[in-house]
Amino acid sequence: MITGIEKKPAEPAAVSTSNDRKPAPAPSIRREVTDDQICVLTFDRPDSAANMFDRDTLVELGEHLTAIEQDTNLRGVVVTSAKDSIFIAGADLNSLAKTDDTAHLSNLIRLGQDTFNRLANLKVPTVAAIHGACVGGGYEICLACDMRVATPDKATKIGLPETQLGILPAWGGSTRLPRLIGLPAALDIILAGKTVVARKAAKLGMIDGVVPRDL
Repeated sequence: MITGIEKKPAEPAAVSTSNDRKPAPAPSIRREVTDDQICVLTFDRPDSAANMFDRDTLVELGEHLTAIEQDTNLRGVVVTSAKDSIFIAGADLNSLAKTDDTAHLSNLIRLGQDTFNRLANLKVPTVAAIHGACVGGGYEICLACDMRVATPDKATKIGLPETQLGILPAWGGSTRLPRLIGLPAALDIILAGKTVVARKAAKLGMIDGVVPRDL
């Protein structure tokens, strides 16, 4: 969807040489700026076919948002994915399943809410460019953007399937989706844990348009 980008990667973070510290995790998000001052955040989780949200990824996203908030030259932000068939597949459930610490889970929920609220409150327009599975937290970050477009590809499916796992959308989906498409339609998506193809999502108002992957 994004072409003609002159890549201007963010400066790499300094790596501590202290033996007392764990090595920094490999970045999951690239930040690039086009010639016309559009910031592109590309999710690309290393050594994985899927993008997922864990604590490290949310913290990394927050660091990118800080840079965006401080750059007065930017004219907009695009959130997208480098994966072939997955935009973002929600939270990393494996990491969640390894803990029964309610304080840890509560802190993770708050971190996700605060981070997505920062995205929603950016002073420049924000667009989610969706290709592939966009579910759970993946769709919730899209709901925090001003606009959402998606490819008509059969791999592109959009929704909030959390209730099928016994949980509720906790990073804004339970509030932003009803404001976007109305309470009855949102309840039908959330309570049934539905995912829909791009054209159906556009018809429901879950996204703003269906566009080819390459323009």
